[in-house]
Amino acid sequence: MAEYSIAPLYDLFLFPFVRSLRVKILNHCIERRYASILDVCCGTGNQLKMLKRHGFNVTGVDLSNEMLQVSQRGRFAPDCRFEDASRMSFADSSFEMAMTTFALHEKEDPTARAIIREMVRVVQPGGKILLIDFHFTEHSSWFSRTVIRLIEWHAGGEHYSNFRSFIVKGGIRPLFEELPLNIETIEFAGMGAIGIFVLENGKS
Repeated sequence: MAEYSIAPLYDLFLFPFVRSLRVKILNHCIERRYASILDVCCGTGNQLKMLKRHGFNVTGVDLSNEMLQVSQRGRFAPDCRFEDASRMSFADSSFEMAMTTFALHEKEDPTARAIIREMVRVVQPGGKILLIDFHFTEHSSWFSRTVIRLIEWHAGGEHYSNFRSFIVKGGIRPLFEELPLNIETIEFAGMGAIGIFVLENGKS
């Protein structure tokens, strides 16, 4: 169970760096008008609050009680639940879209894969899955890769070990290649070091 004593200050420090990504996700959802959205490993729920403010039906799951407590503050507090993302309680095909942002790189490989399998299970056939995380390629800037590595190194321990393994194994793409997911679009942010994968659920 992950606990974060800095949860109340988390968004204060993180938001300036991910604001453009959150706006991009919001605009994507406005364009598609998803009927139901699940944020996997939702943290403090800031993305969900943005979406709920625009009228979306949103749900989040996370394993940090402290993050979830922060998510319930404010007028647009979303429905966020304490759940293991690799074994969610939702019925099959419960959502039109599911997303996860900067969560996969800090998980062990089997757990990251299990999370994406669960996302496939709970999303409707033809629905969308958004995976956003670090994804280094030959086009990623040296500066961006260096800054990210320093931040992850500072996190230390198992977090940094999992990050290193995630990058060495190829980032996001290898985690879903054996699943019934069709790539709709791939974009890059953060000077080419952050991958934004929009996938269509091809399960029958």
